Amino acid sequence: MRCGARRLIVGVALTLVVAGCGESPSVTMYKKGEYQGKQDTHASAGEPFKGDKAAWQAAIKSRTKSQDEYSRSATN
Repeated sequence: MRCGARRLIVGVALTLVVAGCGESPSVTMYKKGEYQGKQDTHASAGEPFKGDKAAWQAAIKSRTKSQDEYSRSATN
């Protein structure tokens, strides 16, 4: 029984060592002073608002008011 347990421990240890060898480092190389990500666009630049920031802000305010439980329950 001792020989079987010893073989099991050695087998598990070898499996872990071999599995760790396949791991490659994931280091990101940064260029100083340059943004390398995707350029963000403003939320109002999308299809529904077509760049109209005032319409986007009005839609956000309207949505926020409809999510307020106090104002929704006051009318009922």
